Amino acid sequence: MNLRFRILPLLLLVSVWARGQELRSALPLEDGFLAAGECLAWLDAEGNVLKTHPVEVPLVSLADCGGQTYALDTLGREILRLSPDGEIEERIKPPVAGRLRALASNRGMLMAVTDVGEILTRYDGRNWKVVAFNMQYAGYYPRMTWTAVAAGGGSIMVAGVREDGTPAAFVSSRGTVWSQRELDYPEKLDCRPVSLSYDELRDRFCLTGTGGVLLEMPGCSHCNSLKRYPVDTLYARACSGFKVLLLGSGGFRKVE
Repeated sequence: MNLRFRILPLLLLVSVWARGQELRSALPLEDGFLAAGECLAWLDAEGNVLKTHPVEVPLVSLADCGGQTYALDTLGREILRLSPDGEIEERIKPPVAGRLRALASNRGMLMAVTDVGEILTRYDGRNWKVVAFNMQYAGYYPRMTWTAVAAGGGSIMVAGVREDGTPAAFVSSRGTVWSQRELDYPEKLDCRPVSLSYDELRDRFCLTGTGGVLLEMPGCSHCNSLKRYPVDTLYARACSGFKVLLLGSGGFRKVE
């Protein structure tokens, strides 16, 4: 029997099994993507599942820093460093008061945010620097619950919801002084931010959220582009070269 026809049923079985496993975050690989949620899944450039690995607790965020893969689970108590085959190699517990909600990395810097407004950065595996945003900006900005973080193009962006539940995002060049980023263009944004990513080829931050929202944010806030996909929640957007992987609720998976 032709080798192609031997492999095809196996790939089909893996894909069918992963179809019911919600995927909520993704990283670009050299020839595809690593995605995570109710399992770890390795995808090719077209979004097809090649293999999967079970996880103890559903994962909500992935980051690659210095060739190491880091993940957050739904408990939000520790950062997990994963081996290339998906095993937990290290459990890292940063000095924070809240629950960890999102990870990101950029040029040797690992970042995380919490649900009580903390912003964490760590360079080259050294000690964590924690900014208590709600304390630092008390009386100036509303208290924030962070849900997303990303970095690129010389900036860091964090996003989340204010006390009244409305979305907000802030940018910083070094992670110390923060300014608000306008989100209500081309129309008022009414979603809960779920993830942020930086698209290096297109030089813009991208926010995903509830209501299937994808907000693309270049340097000019009046050049924002808003799209909506047919899902309750758009979890993540990840780029691998010119390929863009979108992950959403209900098993939504699309490559553009």
